Amino acid sequence: MTQQLIPVFNGELDGRAQQLCDARDLHTFLGVGRDFSNWIKGRIEQYGFVEGEDFSPILAKSTGGRPGMEYHLTLDTAKELAMVENNDQGRQVRRYFIAMERQARESRGASYLSVSQQLAIHRQVPKLLAQLKAETAPAIRATLHAQLAQHCHLLALPVPALESVGRAKPENGELFPVTKG
Repeated sequence: MTQQLIPVFNGELDGRAQQLCDARDLHTFLGVGRDFSNWIKGRIEQYGFVEGEDFSPILAKSTGGRPGMEYHLTLDTAKELAMVENNDQGRQVRRYFIAMERQARESRGASYLSVSQQLAIHRQVPKLLAQLKAETAPAIRATLHAQLAQHCHLLALPVPALESVGRAKPENGELFPVTKG
């Protein structure tokens, strides 16, 4: 299932990084007879979807009149909406979303972090660098460097060479030399 039936994108909802889709794209693909606005509002009410957990309303850009409301849905919500339409397109899109989730899990592994997790880790990097610069015991320096390296790898940042941290000036003039490997 390589053809993209409905665009899926990464976003954050309920404080977690998640795959989302646009409700209007889902509505169009499903071939729903009702107009989009009434359909999505009715489904949200009928199935008890929770704003901020299952979907996020987005104010659409105005085209002259009152701006409309768009909705970003979690894939779980989109799958449920697809199933309740009880048609071939609904079954097809449900299988498609399941495949997209599987593909995302396989490609990102365990290192996929939400924005809030990335920020928390990013805040720790300067603290670890400061601790490493101040520490003189080799065993503790090695432990701190391992923690720093783990944080840097999670954020796709270069890892400073252990021997360069704490020296007044690296010999190659870089902010901090990068370890190879």
